[in-house]
Amino acid sequence: MKILAVDTSSFPASAAIAENGILLGEYVIRNQRKHSQNLMVMVERLLDDLETDISEVDMFAVTVGPGSFTGLRIGISTIRAFAQAVGKPVVGVSTLEALAYNHAGADAVVIPMLDARRDEVFTAAYSFSGNAPLELAAPAVMTVAEITGKFKDRAVIYTGDGMMKHREEIQGENIIFAPANLSEVRASSVAALAFLKEREAVEYNNITPLYLRKSQAERELENKRKGNLK
Repeated sequence: MKILAVDTSSFPASAAIAENGILLGEYVIRNQRKHSQNLMVMVERLLDDLETDISEVDMFAVTVGPGSFTGLRIGISTIRAFAQAVGKPVVGVSTLEALAYNHAGADAVVIPMLDARRDEVFTAAYSFSGNAPLELAAPAVMTVAEITGKFKDRAVIYTGDGMMKHREEIQGENIIFAPANLSEVRASSVAALAFLKEREAVEYNNITPLYLRKSQAERELENKRKGNLK
């Protein structure tokens, strides 16, 4: 089972190819403004370096959110195009679950946090049975106090750019702050999760983003409409 996975949900963009759970190659570029340009370059280089053709990929995987609205659309549309072209299935992976998977096997609750601005984070909570993630709290938009209060009596690993931004607000005795290299979503983790979720694969046109919150443009339009109704 050869899997091509990508992530463009936040500041770094990454692409990876794994086979039967083993990572073959991965590229990471930290330049959010050029995801649309960099993603195709990374995929092409991976395929070339591994002497693999896109037709040899058995399944595709992509982070579906939460995350940057523009970034998610870039990743999902790219993977849809690949999957449609070669007639292979796609697995959509939660951005938060992929971030938590950087700590697979940990004997602690893993709480990923992505900065959602307005003093909130996109977050969830996971534990692991071996390398298989178990969802303890579903993805949602919360304040740091709301999510940390749910697991204050447990050993917890906090990870993600939301954790780094709000680190001083996170309190507890038995907590670990993940280092920067483990606090970013990686396409290699997306590929590993896709390998575990093979049965959840769908056709390319059934992959949809998980936003959790309306875009700023949508909120402004709603506020404008409400103002016009007054």
